[in-house]
Amino acid sequence: MATLAQPVPPPPVIRRRWSAWRRNRAYVVGLTPAAILLALWFVGPALWGFYASFTNRALTGRNARFPEWVGLENYRRLFDDPDLATVFLNSLVFVVGSAMLGQFVLGLALALLLDHAEARGYRLTPLVYGAVLLAWVNPTVIAGFQWVAMFDFYYGSLNQVLTFVGLPRVNWLGEAPMLSVIVVNVWRGTAFAMLIFLGALRTIPTQIYEAARVDGAGAGRRFWDHTLPNLRHIAVLVLLSVTMSTFGTFVLIQTLTNGGPGNQTQVIALYAYETAFRGYEIGYGSTIAVVMLAINVAFATVYLRVSRPKV
Repeated sequence: MATLAQPVPPPPVIRRRWSAWRRNRAYVVGLTPAAILLALWFVGPALWGFYASFTNRALTGRNARFPEWVGLENYRRLFDDPDLATVFLNSLVFVVGSAMLGQFVLGLALALLLDHAEARGYRLTPLVYGAVLLAWVNPTVIAGFQWVAMFDFYYGSLNQVLTFVGLPRVNWLGEAPMLSVIVVNVWRGTAFAMLIFLGALRTIPTQIYEAARVDGAGAGRRFWDHTLPNLRHIAVLVLLSVTMSTFGTFVLIQTLTNGGPGNQTQVIALYAYETAFRGYEIGYGSTIAVVMLAINVAFATVYLRVSRPKV
């Protein structure tokens, strides 16, 4: 009597993958709508911009309707652009001053202060918290015009304070334009870093600090030995987020200085916008945007390597 052949079991790799899919399918289904939206609003435009950077597409005229393939001509033109070095230097100064030294450091400091104040039940803590958040939720254009009024040479509140204490007025947007836009961007964007750090601080077990106090560690030692190591991965995420956000900032600068005086505050995001929508050169503007994307990818790669756990 013939025996029936036993079915061959699937390989172990396939079994593991199927088991992982069964465990995580609810998460995959839940994330699918977000992934589709990201593809539509971010990946799709990025691919279109990459394609447009190889064409002479324009906003008006014949090249708007019948763009031609120009290959690497836009990239050669970009790297021969005499303003490119100034634009990149301005962008570097703006990102380092606003994101890395400003929003990141100030956001961490505010989070530590608020966490300390809340732990001791200080009543004015919600007012400080709300004041920082108010700057963040303020629309960018309105915030820009508010600071233009504050920087005004004759009637601005900053110069009014200076004259009140007997100091001369300062032409903020004319004499220190980059410092001015950095201050405004730090004022507006610090709340994001503060919120993330504040949430991360509350996840650190209090027993760690209690044991450190028993061992005689002061506040500074507890910060370096326990707080910073526990915030390491969150800090990298915050630094990556504020860097990429600041690198793409242009509406605030456009409202305050419009890239001037001269090219002193002309950053790469504003340069791409003006090239594409004021110069009507969509292809060349897309080339600048592609270079921006490449720089952001480089930033992300470096940050993620730094945050990788050491074996």
